Amino acid sequence: MNTCKATLRVLFSHRAYLLIYLVFVGIMMLSISWSMLSGTSDSAAAAFEPAKMRVAVIDRDSDRGGIASSMRTYLSDSSELVNVDDASETLQQAVASNWVDLIVIIPDGFADDFIDAAATGENPPSVDTVTSYTSGAGSMARMNVIGFLSLTRTALIGSHTTVDSAALAAMAGIDIGDTAGDSSEDGMGGFGEFSNQDMLDMLPAGQIEKPSVGDLFEASKAAAASASDMDANHKVAVIDTASADAESASDMAASRFGNTMKTALYPLFLAMTVCGSMILGIFTTGEVRRRLTASPQRMSSMGLQRLLTLSGFALVVCVGYLVLAVGLMVAAGLDPLTLSAEGVLMTFCATCVYALMTVACGFMLSEFGFSEAAANGFANIFGLLIMFTSGVALPVDMMPGVMVTIAKFLPGWWYCTAIDNALGSGTAEETGISVAGWAGSLGLVALFGVMFICIGLAAGRFRRSRPTLAAPATTQLAE
Repeated sequence: MNTCKATLRVLFSHRAYLLIYLVFVGIMMLSISWSMLSGTSDSAAAAFEPAKMRVAVIDRDSDRGGIASSMRTYLSDSSELVNVDDASETLQQAVASNWVDLIVIIPDGFADDFIDAAATGENPPSVDTVTSYTSGAGSMARMNVIGFLSLTRTALIGSHTTVDSAALAAMAGIDIGDTAGDSSEDGMGGFGEFSNQDMLDMLPAGQIEKPSVGDLFEASKAAAASASDMDANHKVAVIDTASADAESASDMAASRFGNTMKTALYPLFLAMTVCGSMILGIFTTGEVRRRLTASPQRMSSMGLQRLLTLSGFALVVCVGYLVLAVGLMVAAGLDPLTLSAEGVLMTFCATCVYALMTVACGFMLSEFGFSEAAANGFANIFGLLIMFTSGVALPVDMMPGVMVTIAKFLPGWWYCTAIDNALGSGTAEETGISVAGWAGSLGLVALFGVMFICIGLAAGRFRRSRPTLAAPATTQLAE
């Protein structure tokens, strides 16, 4: 009992390592897990609602043809309209301060140029646009402006294009009078023997009458009305299916819980390896060892008590991590009751076995006689290697084959694999929950702990069989 108390006193005297490795590093890993939990637990809306862009329309053409007013109406559904004075300094400040995402400037004479281009078949004129340099939303808003102008031009040309009826009938060699009332089976009035592409290639050229400003006004209004036409612009809907939702919620909860428990891999290894190495090493120093050797208790018994004390502390840490993982799930809106009790129990067992393995690693370092600096260096380097090859820091499907091969020779990979098999997520998503896979992976983690214990015992026996000269040198006085 005194040995256990002494071990705990030495452990808590190194509280700085517990705070840094167990608390601070643990908080960092849990914060990463929280970002994943909160980012994927938000419920999806019934329809997709894109973020609105801030757009300012500067009209220098006095709203001829209703271009400016119709453009504002068209953009109001997808953008937030902002009023900006038509002054050079004001426009520059609006863009530089990111007050607007896009400024559209309709130049003077735009309506007349637009009508002339429609009548002659030339490319239509373009409006001047200024896009904010800090956001990609301005480019999306500019695409909406181009879409409005294209719809306006289509409506304007379509309402003033005529094709000679005689030429159209002559194209198929059919009298237009004979086919006026004909309703053949294909519903095309005698033109059914031609394919759609043939019809398009053989159509005679139409003639465009020059539209007026009033015609442009009607075309722009029609283009603006199309933006709010729900038949033409369907919203993206989410179809709710009760069974699929329940299954996905259960799978998501299992995956997020497993990922949270996996993050214990790094802080547990750092804290228990470093603290175990220093605490157990203190009891093997020269003066302390001689005092313990002179005690009536056996050295092996006291060493076992120290190991059991550290193991018990590691298990308490595992319980705390389990409670924090469940608490994070509840805070993120995930229901922990959807998890299977067997899966949670197997996951907790995997974490406990891994924690005991880290204590065994600390015992090995103490038997090698590692100094405090050497133990810290080994724990940090080996701990980072375990974390980056286990699938915690990088998804397994993104890891190269060489890294996966190296990972399978380290305990972190098998710890994460055991959790995946316990919950049926991650690498075991296709196979589902597998007790055999969990037991096999957990057995490999336990074998790593046994290996560390064996190596430590061999190293300690080797060191004790070759003691160094500890007696101080004799000082001889010169006569």
